Amino acid sequence: MEEKIFKILLNSPDHTIGVMGEGEQRLVQTAVDAYLRGETVCFEEFVHEKQWQYFYEGTKDRKGKISLFCPLPTAWPVDPLMEITVWHRHNFNFAEKFNHSKSSFPTQYHRQADSFDCEFVVPYGSWQHERETAMQTLERLNILDRSVYSRPPQNTDLQEHINCDYLFPIHSQADARTIEGTTNTIDHGQRFDHGSNIFNLYETSKRAHCWVVMDSYCLNDSMSGTVSEKVLYPILYGVPFIYIGNPEQQRTLKRWGIQPNDPIRSTVRGVAEQMQWLQSIFRDPELAQQWQDHQGQVIESNSQALRNLPDLLKKSQ
Repeated sequence: MEEKIFKILLNSPDHTIGVMGEGEQRLVQTAVDAYLRGETVCFEEFVHEKQWQYFYEGTKDRKGKISLFCPLPTAWPVDPLMEITVWHRHNFNFAEKFNHSKSSFPTQYHRQADSFDCEFVVPYGSWQHERETAMQTLERLNILDRSVYSRPPQNTDLQEHINCDYLFPIHSQADARTIEGTTNTIDHGQRFDHGSNIFNLYETSKRAHCWVVMDSYCLNDSMSGTVSEKVLYPILYGVPFIYIGNPEQQRTLKRWGIQPNDPIRSTVRGVAEQMQWLQSIFRDPELAQQWQDHQGQVIESNSQALRNLPDLLKKSQ
């Protein structure tokens, strides 16, 4: 009998208020119902801890199959009767695509700091609570005043639970901006057109001291840990980067053999302080060059990790 697959893409609600809404419960319940019908439930992207707990309670002690976008955090409960498969199709495709393009982007050894005219490159991507909290803080502290970055337009409805700190009230007037410095917005297709985007962002990468990878649901300790293709951009280009991600994403990077060029911070304040520290280095010509000169080994190691990634992901499926 042909296996029936129930695909579900969970929404990404704001869980700072501590509860799941009725609509979110109904959505997860559809996955529970499919599992109980004997269908294989395929979670196509991220899963929040509360969503998983709801699904676990609804399917406990029942034999069945699920397919996951990434491994579950080790602390989350798993029923011994549940057969779990982890698939890496998206990241496998990205890794292969980036590897095929590697010859177009030679590793940038001997980068000369005096040729850079910006400190950080920070692609934001689509609106997310965690990204917005970090971006609001960076903007308010003027950490990005010599950087190239993008951000979506702010939506006051989505800002309700943003809380950087009492010192940083919500600024709901920030306009959309692209990496090119325009106020245009890009559509879904443009955002995921990596075949073109890797060429569009290459010249920008050569102008900057450091890339900032602000991953999906970064700094959210309650989300599963899918690492997105965003981290592959600076590795492909051979430029230093720092990484903003949750604990599971950090563990995934280690499994992949990828190491950021500065230790990962785990809070918004920690990220802001990290970037301020790096700014103090980048604004001193001698220290800036010394910092670049010390990044070669990490850059080469990450480049090798990218070459190995398709095979690693294929074996782990």
